[in-house]
Amino acid sequence: KETRTIGYFFDTCEGGNGAAEAIFSDLTNFAAKAYGLASECDCEAGCPRCLHSTGCPQHNEALHKDLGLFLLNAISQVA
Repeated sequence: KETRTIGYFFDTCEGGNGAAEAIFSDLTNFAAKAYGLASECDCEAGCPRCLHSTGCPQHNEALHKDLGLFLLNAISQVA
């Protein structure tokens, strides 16, 4: 009966590299920077330059650039 959306950020390096902690501590700024990078990219669906993760076990098949931009914009507006 949970009505909120939950996102998970995690380090993909064994032992972690601090990325998840850095994102968590400044999420709105991270989202704004990620939105800027992805929205300025001229690809249609996402590419290695803006949204793809090279380590994605699903090979980025579920990637939806428009939805990603929507979510990043919404997150970056939260203050």
